[in-house]
Amino acid sequence: MKKLLLVLLVVCLSGCTQTIQNDPLKNSQSIKQDDKQKGVKSKKVQQVMDGIKQTMPEEIYQELTNKKVVHEIDDIITIGNDQNNPTLRLDFAYQDGQLVQFVNKEYGFLDTLPTRMTSEQQAKETAKTFAKVFLNQDVKLQKTTALSGYDTDQYITFEDENHHTYLVALNINVLLKYNENS
Repeated sequence: MKKLLLVLLVVCLSGCTQTIQNDPLKNSQSIKQDDKQKGVKSKKVQQVMDGIKQTMPEEIYQELTNKKVVHEIDDIITIGNDQNNPTLRLDFAYQDGQLVQFVNKEYGFLDTLPTRMTSEQQAKETAKTFAKVFLNQDVKLQKTTALSGYDTDQYITFEDENHHTYLVALNINVLLKYNENS
């Protein structure tokens, strides 16, 4: 009986030692995995910032570059110019790596942009550029029924062949919303 207890004690101790020895390895692998995820997240944010530079007025890009506050939770990236009281905030929602919704929150910064009255054709080009940059798609757009709350001559709504909608502010030539047809 004593021999059996001694054997069990030895087995237990060697098993416990093995577990203790493996824990630091597991922890370092976990840390490396977290670093990889952070790298992927920061790469995605950088891609979004590059897209903003290509599709938005220079003033928006500079404001976000200078005062960038980023929140990334799951598949949602929010970029603003202040943590608590942003006057500029862009929300990007992804599903399976594909952008499904974009909202340029109208908190006040857009009111400071110089007026750039644009034609329907110029606004259509703004929406097409957004689709090319953020969706990697060449789209054909047609004017459609105005989005609720945007039925004035200051806005124009387009729809692509997949019935995704794009809202452009005509007075500043900025895409305010993109919604994938769900």
